[in-house]
Amino acid sequence: MAGRDRWDEWETGRDGGRRRAWMTGVGLLLVGAAGGALAVSQLLRHTPASGTLSAGPQPAPGVAGPAAGNSTAGEGSGTPANNTLGGGTVPLATPPVVAPGSNPVPQVYQQAVPSVVTITAVSGAGTQNGPEEDIGTGFFIDDQGDIATNEHVVSGQKQVSVELGDKVYTGQVLGTDPMDDLAVVHITPPPGVRPLPLASVKSLQPGDLVIAIGNPFQLTDSVTAGIVSGLNRSMPTDSGRLMSGLIQTDAALNPGNSGGPLLNAQGQVVGINTAIESPVAGSVGIGFAIPVDRLVQLLPSLLHGTAVQHPWLGIQALDISPALQQQYHLPVAKGVLVVATVSGGPAAKAGLHPDSSHGKGMPVGDGDIIIAVDGQSVSDVASLTAAIANDPVGKVVDLTVLRGGQEIHVKVTLAAWPSDTHQP
Repeated sequence: MAGRDRWDEWETGRDGGRRRAWMTGVGLLLVGAAGGALAVSQLLRHTPASGTLSAGPQPAPGVAGPAAGNSTAGEGSGTPANNTLGGGTVPLATPPVVAPGSNPVPQVYQQAVPSVVTITAVSGAGTQNGPEEDIGTGFFIDDQGDIATNEHVVSGQKQVSVELGDKVYTGQVLGTDPMDDLAVVHITPPPGVRPLPLASVKSLQPGDLVIAIGNPFQLTDSVTAGIVSGLNRSMPTDSGRLMSGLIQTDAALNPGNSGGPLLNAQGQVVGINTAIESPVAGSVGIGFAIPVDRLVQLLPSLLHGTAVQHPWLGIQALDISPALQQQYHLPVAKGVLVVATVSGGPAAKAGLHPDSSHGKGMPVGDGDIIIAVDGQSVSDVASLTAAIANDPVGKVVDLTVLRGGQEIHVKVTLAAWPSDTHQP
């Protein structure tokens, strides 16, 4: 088995420092502006034989945005009770009752662990380097055998191995959304499978207890606990789009935890564990989970294998910071500086003005500055991404823009995110 190296993604941080990233079997290496190692942003699947981190090509500044038995898709019948959440419906399950003042972790673990599985995706069979395994976690979201996990756990495969207790099943990958790093896998479930109850990220606040269950480094059914360290965090994907609204936690997450549930003290899933930042390719207390609300919103598409469309502006951009304001004599200390527009893209068609460098070399600082979307203020690329993330393709959005120090409005018709570009 061999790990995989490929150039993945980079972004420009709020301090103006460039951060380049490369994905391997073990994760993303972020390199600071001075060339020193800044952090490892680790996608939490576990590849037993990891690859070597290597540099790739450097794009223009300012990328911004958005498993003993066989099963077949669609098996199972009956309609479980549903609970409306975040614009979609999810099967209703009863959370465990935790006595006030007690330590909830053991009880939540005992209730949840029978619903957590190990997922193994095998790729590269028959190639010169031989097959490669990606190992992660998943959990049941209904009693029909549907399992939520990360897209990077299934690793582009149509079938994966799903281990539940002492049995191994062949799982069919029903649907994936690479940009949100979500996937649904289906098996023919054994009797008595219980879905995990789902809550909402809206119920969380920093300091809340959270519990992670998964398979770090193939140590199955491991549990860790911590708190919610922050909300509405963002991170880049390999498409160039920023994932926004992420939950930050200090609960220990490590390779193999990907796709596993992040639960609250009542035993309800609030997130799907997906990545860490660390200089040592292991947990240092900065982990990230995708809000379960996003899973619920996309569940109809994922269950039916329908492609998920993401809105696209078609720009390269920089976060404006006080340092950037001073450097370019900008009128604001927050906002999004348009560095380049994609030819034929929504922003270019709408007449948004890019920086005169057009993304080639250092910016001049004379591009349009986006400060609001549909009247909602945006302070950086992450908030801009979040502002349009749930908008449908084809919607006309009103951008409040500073051009030459004057405030104007530019109406942009959102297009579908192209599959062959790293532009937002």
